[in-house]
Amino acid sequence: MKKLFFLLCLALGMVSCEKDPNLDDLSSQLVVYTDYDKNAAFDSFQTYYLPDSILLLNSSKNKTYWSDENAQTIIQEVANNLNERGYVRITDPQFKSDADLGVQVSYLAQQTEVITGNYPGNWWNCAYWGSYWGGWYYPYPLTYSYNTNALVMELLNLTNPTSSLQSSNKLPVIWYANASGYKYGNSDYNLDLLLDAVDQAFEQSSYISANN
Repeated sequence: MKKLFFLLCLALGMVSCEKDPNLDDLSSQLVVYTDYDKNAAFDSFQTYYLPDSILLLNSSKNKTYWSDENAQTIIQEVANNLNERGYVRITDPQFKSDADLGVQVSYLAQQTEVITGNYPGNWWNCAYWGSYWGGWYYPYPLTYSYNTNALVMELLNLTNPTSSLQSSNKLPVIWYANASGYKYGNSDYNLDLLLDAVDQAFEQSSYISANN
């Protein structure tokens, strides 16, 4: 049932002075994964409601949202893809209950810190670094960090939910997309990667169409 497409290619070049792969060697593209409910009749839906902000996934108990200019650009890219598939966007929140589909866009950014060489008996191999390091063998800890991010898109069926779904305040997700990968220091470049990932998610989901 799952469709899994990889846009990320790992180029682990062996460089004599590196203990770990250089993150700059990773492909700039994000990994895009999509999945969908094969029982869903996508051509039976005509309208959708897409909020004007992106839900931020973090450890906070209170919901927080991303709504600046970059967020609006991502939201518009999602809307453009749905519009091209024949769906009509409902923009007024007062009429969102009239929509056939709900669109949830979420974003997660996190930093991972790695500490190496700080364990008893974990000594650097002097030969690895070259003979000129001579008697240097004390296991000084090496610390580095890297940033990743993920954009999640979901389509929810808002038409005729079952009573059990109504009672539990849950709606069926009929399409799921996750684009994840390395987050660079350049916000414009990161935005371009996220926009490309949105397009790729829809490109590998040809079944999403109001005109099948």
